[in-house]
Amino acid sequence: MRRLFRRSMYWFLPVVIIPLGGLLVMQYRTLRTLEQKSVSAERNWQRNAIEAVAADVDERYRRDAEKALALAHVQLLSFGTLGKHFREHPVPGARRFFTLEFNDKHYVSRMWSTNGIETKGHDWSEAEAIKLATMGWSMAYKWGRVAQPALQVDERDRKHRIILRPVVDESMRVVGVAGVILDAKWAQKKIAGIAAGNFKERFPKRAMTVRVGDDLPRMTGMGREFITQPLGFVFTDWRVGIRDACASPEELAASSFRHNMMWSGGAFMVLLGAIGLAGGAVARQARLSQMKSDFVSNVSHELRTPLSSIRVFGEYMRLGRVTKEEKIREYGEYIEAESRRLTQLINNILDFSKIESAEKNYRFCATDVVELVEQTVAGFEMPLREAGVTIAFSASGPPPPPLQLDKDAIAQVLVNLLDNAVKYSNGNKNIDVTVVSAGDAVRISVRDRGIGIPALERKKIFDKFYRVGSGLVHDVKGSGLGLSIVEHVAKAHGGHVEVDSELGAGSTFTIVLPVRTADGAVTMTQELA
Repeated sequence: MRRLFRRSMYWFLPVVIIPLGGLLVMQYRTLRTLEQKSVSAERNWQRNAIEAVAADVDERYRRDAEKALALAHVQLLSFGTLGKHFREHPVPGARRFFTLEFNDKHYVSRMWSTNGIETKGHDWSEAEAIKLATMGWSMAYKWGRVAQPALQVDERDRKHRIILRPVVDESMRVVGVAGVILDAKWAQKKIAGIAAGNFKERFPKRAMTVRVGDDLPRMTGMGREFITQPLGFVFTDWRVGIRDACASPEELAASSFRHNMMWSGGAFMVLLGAIGLAGGAVARQARLSQMKSDFVSNVSHELRTPLSSIRVFGEYMRLGRVTKEEKIREYGEYIEAESRRLTQLINNILDFSKIESAEKNYRFCATDVVELVEQTVAGFEMPLREAGVTIAFSASGPPPPPLQLDKDAIAQVLVNLLDNAVKYSNGNKNIDVTVVSAGDAVRISVRDRGIGIPALERKKIFDKFYRVGSGLVHDVKGSGLGLSIVEHVAKAHGGHVEVDSELGAGSTFTIVLPVRTADGAVTMTQELA
C-alpha cells in the first residue's frame, strides 16, 4: 500500500504539471497574438492622430490666411489701413504681405512686412514669384471675368510659396489680388509648434515627438520611423510626422508581452511551488503517519517483551519451581531490570506527550552532577553485568559547583543515551561515561563502540519518531523518542547536545550544561596564569 501511495504521488506531478504547461503555452500564444494586434492598433491610432493634427494645421492656415487676405475693393484702395490690417491678422511663417490693384494701363503693387510697415524695395526673385502667381488673375481682369474670392496657393517657386486671394468689386469682377509670401524655415518652426500644441491638447497623456519637413529623420540604430501625413493646403511636399518619444509600437508591444509573460510565468511558478509544497506536505504527512505506525509497532514490541519476561519469571517463582536462593535473586534481578526498562519506556512516552502539549515542567534544584551521573550509571549497569555490558565511569577536571538541574530529567536523559549505546553496540559492549568540568560548562559524554551514524543523518536523529535508515538499525526495536527527549531536556537546562560519530567505530553523545549560580546567571570561570 505504501508503494502504491508513493507511485500515486509520482503520478500526481505530471497530472498537474502537464495541464499547467498547456495553459502556459496557450497563454504564450494568446499574448503573441495580442502583441501583433497591439502593434496594429497602435499604428492605426498614430495614423488617425497624425491625420487629425495635419488637418488642424491646414485648417489653421486656411483660417489665418482667410482673415488676412479677405479684403474688399474699398480696403484695397485704403492704403493707410492695410498695414494695420495685416499686423492684426498674422499668418504663421509669413515673410511679407502684398497687394495688387489692376487698372486699364498697369497695376499698382505694394508690399508690407509682418509688422504692417510698407516696404519700398522689391526682391527680384519675390517679384518674379508674385508675377507668376498673379498672372492668371491679371488676365481675368483684362477679360472682365467674374470670379469667386477663394484662397489659392502657388508653390511653383519653393523658395517663395504664396497664398493669395482675388479682390472683387460689387459685380464680382476681379480688381486686384491680396497675398502673403511664406518663409520656409520660419514656417517649418511655426507648423511644428502648431502641430505639437494641437497634439498635446488632443492627447495630453501621450508623450510623442512631432516633426515637420520633407525629410523626417530615422532613429539611428533603433529602426523607429515617423508615421507621417502630408499637408493638404500649403507646403504640400511636406509631411507632419509623429513617433513615440520612448519606444516604437513594436517595442511597446514587445515590452508589454514580456511584462505579461513575466506575470504569467511568475503565476505558473507560484502555482508550481504551491503544488510542490502541498505534495511535500502530503509526503511529510505520509512519512509521519508511517513513523507513527512504526512507533506503535515498536512500542508494542517494547512493552510486550519486558511484560512477557516479568510474567514468566513471576510464574516460575509463584509455582515454587525456583527454590535456590541464587536463582531467586537472579530472577528478581531480571524482574527488576525488565521493570526498569518498562518504566523508562513509559516515562519516555509520558514525557514526550507533555513536551508535545507544552505541559512539561521541570523542578530545578542544586545538584552534584558527578554524583548524579555516577548513581545513574551504577543503577543502569547492575542488571546488565551478566549480559557482558561494561560501563566505565570517570570524572576529570576540577569538581563543578552544584548545578541547578532537574535530577529526574537528567537521569532519564542519561538512561536514554546508555540504552541506545547498549542497543547499537554491535557486539562491542564497552561503554564509557565521562563528566568533564571545563570553564563555564559541564560536559557529560556517553561513548559506545557500535555501528555509528551516517553523516547525512546526524541532524535528523533528534527528530521525533525518526530512526536511521540502516537495515542494522531497524533490526533493533525502539520508539524513536529517546534522542528527541534528550535534546529537549538539554535545551530546557540552557545547554545543547553534541554528536561525534563514525560508521563502524561508534558514537559519542555529549550533553553540554552551563554552570549557573543559584539565581540562574551563568558563571564564567577563568584559569589563572
